[in-house]
Amino acid sequence: MVKNMKKNKILKIKLSEDVAKKFAIVAENEKMTLQNEIISMIRQKISYYERVKGNIKREALDSANMSEYSDEE
Repeated sequence: MVKNMKKNKILKIKLSEDVAKKFAIVAENEKMTLQNEIISMIRQKISYYERVKGNIKREALDSANMSEYSDEE
């Protein structure tokens, strides 16, 4: 395996039906798939977090517990 190869993780979320429908409308109006809209929002949140609190260090990334999330196949 290539060192530092990026792996995708599968995350499952539970949403109320109304929230899911509203989010689908937002994604559609933004001309994005639900998945791409979620990824965009997560990246925005990370960017904001790092602007406010500083960059997340490599050591923290390496030690982050991802055991409850499965690897993409």
